[in-house]
Amino acid sequence: MVREVICEPIELKGKLSRHEIVQKVVNTFINTEFRERGKGIRFYYPVEKLSNGSLLYLRRPGGLQKWNFDFKVDVKEEMGLGKGRHQDITADILNKKKENPEQFEKLVQAMTAVYGCSECDVDQVLNKYGDLQSSFKTGANVEILLKVLKWMFIMEDIVYWNYDGRAKLYNYLQEI
Repeated sequence: MVREVICEPIELKGKLSRHEIVQKVVNTFINTEFRERGKGIRFYYPVEKLSNGSLLYLRRPGGLQKWNFDFKVDVKEEMGLGKGRHQDITADILNKKKENPEQFEKLVQAMTAVYGCSECDVDQVLNKYGDLQSSFKTGANVEILLKVLKWMFIMEDIVYWNYDGRAKLYNYLQEI
């Protein structure tokens, strides 16, 4: 039997360095989970409020028998990104590129802003690219795609801190 624990939200706003983001997220895990350790506990951290009112969560442990600071972005099927795996994200981005090549360049700019941490609040990034939300009809809503990507970048930074971190995923997406 798995016991699920809903934790306090993790909020990241404004311009933060990669180091500050990793430190805040990891410290939140440490400060929350030290009281309830062991197998059979699953922690859920609300991290993003979606425009439809639902929440995007991080799930810990992340799976794959990893017991470090790894997490899984808890993507629900109705979000339009399959199970939220890298290949699901890639397929969605490729479909958007085919659907609207002109607006796709703006999507790349928005992904680059999220990647570069110039603004950690995806809603603020979307405000800068006002018509981006309505530019694609296929796949996931752009808001959901960018919010999931934000947390996937952070996960990569945590897991691969001494290596490429978020750059590995970002560079892979740039090849699309």
